[in-house]
Amino acid sequence: MSTGINNVDLKCVSPRCDKSRQYCENLGDLRKDAVTAEKQSNRESQIKSLAAIRRRIVRDRALSTNAKNVKILYADGVVTLAGPVDSDGEKIRVEALARSYNGTKSVVNEITVLQKTY
Repeated sequence: MSTGINNVDLKCVSPRCDKSRQYCENLGDLRKDAVTAEKQSNRESQIKSLAAIRRRIVRDRALSTNAKNVKILYADGVVTLAGPVDSDGEKIRVEALARSYNGTKSVVNEITVLQKTY
């Protein structure tokens, strides 16, 4: 196994990675700048804002399960989105829903679109 910074498996950045997608995403969570739940503030106002954004996304019936499960962090008006979705349209829609929340000042979109395998 080839490792880089923080001993992350560099093989997983290759499109020919033989590891599962979830395995590779979890390794990505080991990066110091990774979007993880532990970085979410526990202040009540921040949690309420995060929940409001999550509700907007989950209630959108056009979105896939993947899109409804993106990681969301909210900190003082900055929304960070990460995780896989099924299409470019879903990536755009999830960002638009996050932006539509009144408390959103900016959105950092780290969402990835899954490659279709036929």
